[in-house]
Amino acid sequence: MKKNGIESDEKILELRQVCNIAFDKGLIDTHSGNIGMGIGDNVLITKTGRSLIDLQSSDFTTVPIMKSEKDTKSMDGDASSEIGVYRFILKSFPCSTIFHSHPPNAIALTLNQHKNSNTENQEPESKPCLLKSLREKYSGLDEIVPLDFESAYFFPKIYVFPLNLMENIKNDTLKTTFEAKDIFKENGVFMIKSHGSFAWGKTPLDALRWTMVLESSAKIILKCLPIKE
Repeated sequence: MKKNGIESDEKILELRQVCNIAFDKGLIDTHSGNIGMGIGDNVLITKTGRSLIDLQSSDFTTVPIMKSEKDTKSMDGDASSEIGVYRFILKSFPCSTIFHSHPPNAIALTLNQHKNSNTENQEPESKPCLLKSLREKYSGLDEIVPLDFESAYFFPKIYVFPLNLMENIKNDTLKTTFEAKDIFKENGVFMIKSHGSFAWGKTPLDALRWTMVLESSAKIILKCLPIKE
């Protein structure tokens, strides 16, 4: 079967399996989150409001990754409202699978006022000037520093974007121009404060893996926080 000229049955099966696992793990509820992948010049993405449980081909749509200046939001049809974030990631990491979910422990950690000061496993920032500019423009930009070896091995730090930064990415109205590849690697994950995560990798399983690494790390950090009297 072809969908909009793209062979998609096997890919949709992979995406369905990953989302069903994510639901069982409590990373999404019946109608939260979205998933998609870059295929050539297009992105195959779930439609807005669709449940990620037992996904079918009818739950997806295909839209171009690059938009011309003449394009409007209406040209994205019923694609997920997060399509702008998908474009932001896919411009730097083509053909990736992207998974947006709501991991509860990771969300809780973004709302916690505790500052994790562990720096033992951190790498120096590759773009210090860019990050300084982003922090000046978006004061809510934060980071999670994993305490456990496994998570820190893959992600020495996980950025937490404030909601206004994410809205600017979605609407292409960034106050500081940058691309995903400027601060992220080929496999990546970041948090949106109080909202959820975006993870990506070469396969759907990779995107799920990084989401689970994030959630596991957040759970460990929360367990290590001092008990308030």
